[in-house]
Amino acid sequence: MSDLSQPTGAFAAGAQDVVPAIVRPRIVVAEDHAEMADVLQTYLEAAGYEVHLARDGVLAATMIDAVQPALVVLDANMPGLSGWTLLARLKERGAAAPLVVMLTGDDDFPVESASADVILRKPAALRRVAAVLAELLGTEGLQTEG
Repeated sequence: MSDLSQPTGAFAAGAQDVVPAIVRPRIVVAEDHAEMADVLQTYLEAAGYEVHLARDGVLAATMIDAVQPALVVLDANMPGLSGWTLLARLKERGAAAPLVVMLTGDDDFPVESASADVILRKPAALRRVAAVLAELLGTEGLQTEG
């Protein structure tokens, strides 16, 4: 009987080179303003997240179904399907729903806003957005300085 506590063969030769894969939390960012979307994507990717970008609500709904993110950042006012409407649809899923952070420049929130995990007013500082995501996902170690 062989000693199972010691790697053998080809595995033994490369065992010291095995590094566990780092799982980056998957996020969908739905934002129709191109500059804001690009800045959010760049910043959050640098902070260690896997970011999928949608430029309207309809695409965001499809993307959320396809990539099954842990968290969604929604612009409240998007063409095709508003962030508020998409939020209501996501929360109908119950426990299977991702966490949702809403970005809005509005002062008045519709009734659907009660189901958002966090609502941030635009313009929201990138550090604040990253800090909220880290807190919701328990990923404080992923944040970058700067």
